[in-house]
Amino acid sequence: MIVGAVSALLFVLTPSAFADWTWTSSISSWTDGNTSRRWADESYNEISWEGCFAQYGTTQQTVVKRRIDVSLASDVTVDTFTFSNCFNGSGYYSTDTQTGLDSASYYFEADKVAQGGACCLLFADWVGVDTTQAD
Repeated sequence: MIVGAVSALLFVLTPSAFADWTWTSSISSWTDGNTSRRWADESYNEISWEGCFAQYGTTQQTVVKRRIDVSLASDVTVDTFTFSNCFNGSGYYSTDTQTGLDSASYYFEADKVAQGGACCLLFADWVGVDTTQAD
């Protein structure tokens, strides 16, 4: 009985437990303006981070931009969101999903790590991008 309760709790704490992640990675020593790798997408994407920390930060959060990579022109910001829950420690996730997106090449950018500026370094134990809404 206890094993079942623990398994159920773990399922609730993991983002999209059965997600077919497009890619996963980690973040080490990012500051404002650092960007992720690009991914091709149509209609939906989910960005999730786990186990975050802002070294030298007076606030433990990061403002993140979801952007479209535009060839030979300025990139376009699709939305901006704040990740804070993942800063509660290992096993805590921050997730943002967006639907109705154009077919394009996307990436995310750390817009404001902690209080912003070059003060702080961002770390995340795990980062995932999922482009399949069905899972």
